[in-house]
This record gives sequence, C-alpha cells and structure tokens, in this order.
Amino acid sequence: MRDPAIVEEELIEISSIADDLEKFERIVVWCTVHPDEVPFAMKILMNSGRKS
Repeated sequence: MRDPAIVEEELIEISSIADDLEKFERIVVWCTVHPDEVPFAMKILMNSGRKS
C-alpha cells in the first residue's frame, strides 16, 4: 500500500469535485487502479464525518 497521506490527499481531491457524475467516474477509476487500497479508503471516508 502507498503512503496513507497520498491516499487521503487523492480522496480529498476526488471528494471536492462538484459534478456528481465526474466524481463517480473518478471514484470508479481510482478503485480500479488501487483495489488493494479500497478498504483503507473506506475507513478514511467513514471516519471523515466524525468528530473525535
């Protein structure tokens, strides 16, 4: 797996896209290119809305 900071940076970049269709397409491509990082990405995304 790549550096977690790089993965998180890519996910933040994708999440900032305003167009839902473009965002969806980028997510699909990202998951296809980095399938081993999908569980880690889900953990980041699930925890991003929580305040600790």
